[in-house]
Amino acid sequence: MKGLPAETDFIVVGAGIAGLCAALELAEAGRVLVLAKNEAPTSTQPQPGSAALLSDEEEVILHLKDTLVAGDGLGDPDAAKILVDEGAERIQALISWDKIAHKKTSLVFENEASYRHSHVLRVPADSAVREVTRVLQSRVRSTKNISVCEREFCTEILTKDQQATGIALLDDKGLPGEIACSAVLLATGGLGQLYANTTNSTAATGDGVAMAFCAGAEVSDMEFVQFHPTSLYVKKVPRFLLAERLRSDGAYLRNIELDRFMDKYHPMAEKAPADVVARAILHEMEVSGSRDPFVYLDLTHFSAARVQQRFPRIYAICMSHNIDITEDMIPVGPAAHFAIGGVKTNRDGKTSLVGLYAAGETAATAVHGANRFPSNSLLEALVFGARAGIAMRSELKASHPARLRERKAASQNGPVDAGIEDAIRQIQDVMWKKVGVVRSRKAMQEAVGVLEGLAPRLAHPRTRRSHEAANLHTAGLLVARSALAREESRGAHYRIDYPGHDDKKFLKHSVLKGQSLRFV
Repeated sequence: MKGLPAETDFIVVGAGIAGLCAALELAEAGRVLVLAKNEAPTSTQPQPGSAALLSDEEEVILHLKDTLVAGDGLGDPDAAKILVDEGAERIQALISWDKIAHKKTSLVFENEASYRHSHVLRVPADSAVREVTRVLQSRVRSTKNISVCEREFCTEILTKDQQATGIALLDDKGLPGEIACSAVLLATGGLGQLYANTTNSTAATGDGVAMAFCAGAEVSDMEFVQFHPTSLYVKKVPRFLLAERLRSDGAYLRNIELDRFMDKYHPMAEKAPADVVARAILHEMEVSGSRDPFVYLDLTHFSAARVQQRFPRIYAICMSHNIDITEDMIPVGPAAHFAIGGVKTNRDGKTSLVGLYAAGETAATAVHGANRFPSNSLLEALVFGARAGIAMRSELKASHPARLRERKAASQNGPVDAGIEDAIRQIQDVMWKKVGVVRSRKAMQEAVGVLEGLAPRLAHPRTRRSHEAANLHTAGLLVARSALAREESRGAHYRIDYPGHDDKKFLKHSVLKGQSLRFV
């Protein structure tokens, strides 16, 4: 494949925060090739959400406690302690790098949602994720041994004797290739495109989880998918996340009759945990009998100046859709937001397959347990991305075979296959309706049946889009099978037929490998 080496020391699949952190650590040991599925994010591209990080003002133990409480019994205390202990060091490194490059930096910490401690890193008029990405990209560009290649779609983890030996990929023209290496890190993000409504980008098709599972690695906790309760609802427009800090600041939720309703569902009303709010919104939609799939988020009791100063990007996005949030209520509904489960790893990113690592949303470290503390994802990417990079150094080998095996089949990236797009829509529709915010045995069994029926159509992918469809199909079955097996409600997983906890049977993590599913 033109422009890419036949072999390198380390491959990082994904150019987000976790992947960049790992690459910076790996560069000390050898050549690092970072592969971005699309264009790598830039400081001018929008990034969703905010980030839970550690401020100097709070004791680490408070953040640790809130993280474990959110995990609903399944959070790993040791992993959570690593998150908060090493988080401060990673944050200080970012601040230092930014000061070196730009002579100054600006960080502000605030409260988020139903949590009383000061966890949230805020960069005025911007998002923390966007700023952290900018700092890391700048550092990567100035670091020797790191190459970043865009529009390279990884299709397979290549293995030999139960060990990862490289990756297969398609370039943006559909030409196939293979690259050998000592170790592979999967940092491909989430699987939000599995659902008809999601805050995730179109790139979030579960590629890392699907590739790892097909290569023989274990995946864990796939039933735990976090749904954000308030995403902007505009017909035929991708869902846009409206941050929890809107409700933290005092925004109201109103049903289609314009009545506030959250006090019926939780004593903290709008400041209740996100999963409670999401279920309440869906219930209000159902009982109203309205065809409109939304409720309203109301900021009109705030001053216009406060709204525009406090939420400039949300204000601008809504205005672009002719919604003036200083005067108009915002139509909102739940959307898939974060995959808590993923490729099972230890605390250094190692998977069950030798030479294969995972970090960020792709990985299941058990740091989140059954529900993610808002919004620990950025902190997880910083800490565990770096830890994976450090651990991968030990995999360095003296040489790598330049050619692993022949690939005779030609691939194409020509016109979109209408059949593939229809299959993706079917997957998204059945997952949203049957394996979404509220679940039941009957509905999930129906979902598994639909997904299994789609298998023949997706069995031999050749284009990028058909590979994405196959990955969504694999991820969908993993989520549905895991959710069906967990006969209780815990964290982000809610079953109407099993509304309570069952600690005796299910105070454990689900683990899937091949056709085997167990709780450990």
